[in-house]
Amino acid sequence: NEDVSLLEDVVVAGYPLGKQVSSAIKTHKGVVTALAGAGDNYSNFQTDASINAGNSGGPIMNQKGNIVGTWVQDGVQGVHFGIKSSTLKTFANSNSLKFSSPNYLELSNKDLGKLITDATVYLECHMTVANIKKMMATANNRKAFFSEFK
Repeated sequence: NEDVSLLEDVVVAGYPLGKQVSSAIKTHKGVVTALAGAGDNYSNFQTDASINAGNSGGPIMNQKGNIVGTWVQDGVQGVHFGIKSSTLKTFANSNSLKFSSPNYLELSNKDLGKLITDATVYLECHMTVANIKKMMATANNRKAFFSEFK
C-alpha cells in the first residue's frame, strides 16, 4: 500500500541469464538509494540490488514479503531502477486485478525465501527479432507480422 522509502531494505528475485546458470531462482538484497529514476522519473526508484539480463519484470519486495516494485531493465552497473508499487497498483486497478491484504509482520529469511520460490515463476520467450525475421522469410508462413520487423 505504500511506496518504498529512502534506504529501505529490499530483496529482488528472478532468473538472471535465464536457465544458463541454473533453474533455481536467484535473489539479491539491497537498499533504495533514490526515490526517482533516470531523468527524474518519479514513477521509478533506484536501488543498489543487482539486476542482470533476464531479471527484468521480477518482483522487488520488502522483508515482510510485500511487493514494493518490479524491475525495469534500465541503468548501468550498480545503478538499477524499479517501478514503484503505486504505479503498479494503478496499472493493476485499471485492469481489474485484485490484491491480497498486505503483510505487516517481518518474515524470517527462510520464510521469505520460501515465499519467493513459491510465488515467482520463470518465463522465457524464444521469439527474438532473428527468429521473427526467419519466420517471415518462410514462404508458406501463415502468421501475421507488424511491418517494423521487416
